[in-house]
Amino acid sequence: MPGLTAKVFRTYNASITLDAILHEETEDGTLLEKIAVYQRANKEVAIICNHQRAVSKSHDTQMTKLNEKIDELKAQINELNKDLGKVKRGKPLGNGADGKPKRALAPEAIEKKISQIETKVEKMEMDKKTKEDLKTVALGTSKINYLDPRITVAWCKTHEVPIEKIFSKTILAKFGWAMDVEPDFRF
Repeated sequence: MPGLTAKVFRTYNASITLDAILHEETEDGTLLEKIAVYQRANKEVAIICNHQRAVSKSHDTQMTKLNEKIDELKAQINELNKDLGKVKRGKPLGNGADGKPKRALAPEAIEKKISQIETKVEKMEMDKKTKEDLKTVALGTSKINYLDPRITVAWCKTHEVPIEKIFSKTILAKFGWAMDVEPDFRF
């Protein structure tokens, strides 16, 4: 094929792989799950293009801090569940960790707090898994240089994912030409 360069081949290979993975693996789910699918697809492309990086020196520290935060939140959930049981039985809540009496809350308010913290834990667990999976892969290189941005834009439109969750403002400005693509675009 005349004019075929390694860059053109890598771009084609990366784009066709991203398009195929996104269309095979994306299911209805939460926004976080959809973003995780995109990141996994981008990871596969980065692996194909051999975009590697060294594990950052702070990776272990970051993971430890993340685990500590998750443990703290789980402890809060346990405490709130105990308080919920006491409130439902009509017993006083007692004192908090600071020695002051706990504020009496309605059971619905406590359940809402538990739900919010559980959502936070779920997000942090997903972030932790993603961070661990992507510690040796450089995603930015493939996203900026080798993937056709129309694939990402069409996927975001189809699956109602805000494009800002995938592309930074700088990349959005660079790929302004791709933003008008139809949602059913396939590479």
